[in-house]
Amino acid sequence: MDEPIVEVSKELIAANYEIEEVTKQWNVLKHEYRSTKDPTKRAEIKEEWDKLQKKMKQLEMNRRKIIERKEEIEFRSRWKGWKKS
Repeated sequence: MDEPIVEVSKELIAANYEIEEVTKQWNVLKHEYRSTKDPTKRAEIKEEWDKLQKKMKQLEMNRRKIIERKEEIEFRSRWKGWKKS
């Protein structure tokens, strides 16, 4: 019975880790962008920044779906407990 919640929790931890990694990359790019005055270099950094932003949005959407699944599993397990009472 706890098997699905364990799997979903592992997926959530992995998703949080991926988001953390993208955030670190984003911060590095932000620092590079602000420290660079060369317009061509800034344009390249901006493209990378946009790619990371899209990736971050996708990861956050996936994370929300995982959280919803986890909450649904937890609710069902509580509901079964209430039904038995």
